[in-house]
This record gives sequence, structure tokens and C-alpha cells, in this order.
Amino acid sequence: MNLYFLFIVVLSLVGAKFFLKKFNYDYLSKKNTTCVKGIFILIVFYSHLVTYIDSIYSKDFIMLNFRNFLGQLMVTMFLFYSGYGVFESIKKKRQNYIDSMLRNRIFKTWLNFFVAVLSFYFLGVFFNDNFSLLKVILSFVGWETLGNSNWYVFSILFMYFFTYVSFKIYNDDYKKGIFLNLFLMVLFVMLLRFYKGEYWFNTIICYFFGILYSYNKDNIEHILFNNSKYIFCLFISIFTFITFMQYSKYNFIFYGLYSISFVFLIILITLKIQINNVILKWFGDNLFWIYILQRIPMILFKKIGLSIYPYKYSFIVFVSTLILTFLYKWGTSKIFRK
Repeated sequence: MNLYFLFIVVLSLVGAKFFLKKFNYDYLSKKNTTCVKGIFILIVFYSHLVTYIDSIYSKDFIMLNFRNFLGQLMVTMFLFYSGYGVFESIKKKRQNYIDSMLRNRIFKTWLNFFVAVLSFYFLGVFFNDNFSLLKVILSFVGWETLGNSNWYVFSILFMYFFTYVSFKIYNDDYKKGIFLNLFLMVLFVMLLRFYKGEYWFNTIICYFFGILYSYNKDNIEHILFNNSKYIFCLFISIFTFITFMQYSKYNFIFYGLYSISFVFLIILITLKIQINNVILKWFGDNLFWIYILQRIPMILFKKIGLSIYPYKYSFIVFVSTLILTFLYKWGTSKIFRK
């Protein structure tokens, strides 16, 4: 699997542009952020994959250690870019975008999720898994799982909904809308603490950080687009990241601060390195389907015994995930157009 790590590194470097004295002013453009998301979805794929493999060879230590080091941080950029993108759209399109969120953001995401969970249900039925009716119903809203990844979709749907409610109420006052959004998010986290593990909510703050970043973008960039100030921010960011890393295991608040420091570090890196790879862009564009479908071939080929051959299993699962992504995206796009 160290070859997989090399594969990600090579993809990240091919087509990349480096800025020494200047800056990548398109660091938050759709193309650049999509490529960055492409990197992290490949890491997420591996992170899920190794939980199905029967044995990990010692020579695969680089990718495995990198995965263990990142932990929940591997999803933070998805959350940050989502929060940033939503608020950028609110600033540009205002009430029209807010009114469209229920349909275009929330319902469309849930409908895709519904289709995926339905597939996991039929996979379970095929292998004679016993699902209670309550478990099946709760799985379609992400509270339970039928083998699929669920926590991220459950949480991001609520983040979208809180943003919709907040700016529907305060569509002409961004500060009040942001404060209400924060209040609802805190209530959400407090509720989840009683029922779910910390990984359900310890990175959620990155979505809100994306909103704050968008709101204060001009002021932030006024500081960052200066080489001397940039270097100072980079050192502070690294120091903050290392510091919060030491405390992140104590509670979810420290982990949230740790997550934000990681996100800001990635922002600083993308200010100097522009990721521009067509393959990474494809993975970023198809992030949702890759994320939600990858466990189908992982489960299927483990059930039939292929997981005892790590490399063969990994290759087949990877290719199968790409095929499923293409088919589901094509099929759902047909349905949505109708």
C-alpha cells in the first residue's frame, strides 16, 4: 500500500504550480478546492479499506501510519469547503440561494444518500443479514447504518439545514445569521454527545469555520497576501497545530481546535501550491458517490473471501468503486433531469 501513498503524492504533484514570491490567488476556486478534495477522498478510501483487510503487511507502514496520523482530519477540508461554498453562494445570490437550499442542497443530498442506503439494504438481504425495521428506517436518515458510511452525511445535512434556517430568518443580517448558525450547531453537538461517539461531531466546527472564513475573507486575505505576514502565519499555524495535537485526545473541544488549525495549515499550503490534476479533479467532483459507495465492494469481496489477498482485494475494490460511481452518478442524473 506504500505504492498507493506514492500514487497520491504523484497525482498531487503532476500539474501542480508552485508560487515562491507570489500567491495562488485561486486557492479557493472551485477547480482548486475540488482537486484538494480529490486528494482527501483517496485517503478516506484507504482508511475505510484497511478495516476490511485481514492482514496488513509491515512494508505498508508509510500509508498506514499516514492514515493513522490524520485520523478524523481527513474529512475536515470537506466540511470547511462546504461551509465556505455555501456562504459564498449566500453572499452572491442572497435570498434566491437561501430559498433553493432545501431543494438543491438538502433534499438532493439526502435523495442520493437514500439511493445508496437502499443498495446496502439489498446487499444485506442478499447475504441474509438480519435488519430490524427500526434500524432500516433510521439508516435512511443516517442515524443508523446498514454497512454504509453514515455519520458524515447525517451531520452535513444538519449543517446545511441550520444554515438554511439561520439565514432564512436573518437574510439581511449576516452577523445574526452566523450567530444563530453557531448556536444551533452547539445544540446539535451537545445532543450527539449523549448518543454517538465523538467522531460524529468533533470536526463539525470546520464547517462553521468555512462560513466565518467566507464572511471575513477580505480581511484575512489582506494579511495572507503578504509574504512576510504569510511566513509569520505559517509558523504560528504549525506551532498551533502541534500544540493542539498534544491535547486533542483529551476532549472534543481541543480536537475541534486541532481540526481548525489543520484546515488553516492546508489553506496556507494551497496559497503557495496550486493543485491542478485532472484525475484528482474527477475524484473531487465525484466525492459523494466514492465516499458512500466504496463500502459496497469492500463488503461484497470480503464476504466471498478475497480480503485474505490484500493487494488483489484492494485493486478489485478500487476499480469496482470507480465503476459504481460512474453508474450511480449517471443513473441519478437521469432521474433528477426527469
